[in-house]
Amino acid sequence: MRNDIVGLAQQYAQEKAQTAVKRVAIPAAFGLVASVFFLIVVIALFAALFFWLASLYGPIIAALLAAAVALVLGLIALLPLFVGRRSAPPPPAQKPATPQFASLLAQTAPAIALKRPLLSALVLAVALGMMARGASSDKK
Repeated sequence: MRNDIVGLAQQYAQEKAQTAVKRVAIPAAFGLVASVFFLIVVIALFAALFFWLASLYGPIIAALLAAAVALVLGLIALLPLFVGRRSAPPPPAQKPATPQFASLLAQTAPAIALKRPLLSALVLAVALGMMARGASSDKK
């Protein structure tokens, strides 16, 4: 009985994983094919730009201008990576050390109880007050 349940759970998980892979892999494959065709289009446009500029300015100037256009387009493509970069979110605020300090005071109070009863009562009162204050600030 237990092996049947485990087998059904594994089969269910495997089917879910296969459908998730298919859901991601098919669009990724079409995107890859589309990007190859777009690359061919860009190469053809740069070849056309080169031949058009070569008839006007000569082959050296045409090659430099086509390279400059490619460089500008590449920098424009990288621009969102630099401009859209957000700064790291600030670290979460640390919890105050008041409860730790209060527990330390509460632990030391019995150690000095025999020596100075008034001082130990004061330390215990401060510890309880700080714990109560920490508990009220946690509710906010």
